[in-house]
Amino acid sequence: SDPVEGTQVVSVVSRNHITSGTPGSGYNSNPPTSGPHWPAPAKNGVYDSELPDEQGIHNLEHGHVWITYKKDVGDDVVNKLKEIANEDNWKIIMSPREKNDSKISLVAWGRVLNMDQLDEEKVKDFINTYRNRGPEKTPE
Repeated sequence: SDPVEGTQVVSVVSRNHITSGTPGSGYNSNPPTSGPHWPAPAKNGVYDSELPDEQGIHNLEHGHVWITYKKDVGDDVVNKLKEIANEDNWKIIMSPREKNDSKISLVAWGRVLNMDQLDEEKVKDFINTYRNRGPEKTPE
């Protein structure tokens, strides 16, 4: 399928596992799209608190899309993102992430799309285009 407009293709850094609780390094995007990560991924779903990058990256390796946002994006935007994530919740995690360069960042393995305003169709297109394209094929 066609790339989603505005999506950056990012070189894969590595797929190395590191000890849970230790920080990863050497990432080449914000949020990271690959690189050193913890052995256990996060459970699929919507989180109201931040997930460690090192955990989220493992989800990306399994083909998840990670929807992240800065908390100041506004409740209406967060609620709309939650609605999108919950209506089609296979291989999606969502969490706030204050280190984002933009208000909303969508991440998949080797892909990142940064937005300062919500574009619902673009979010759905990103999910449909880049979900389940990680190097480890898992059912969930």
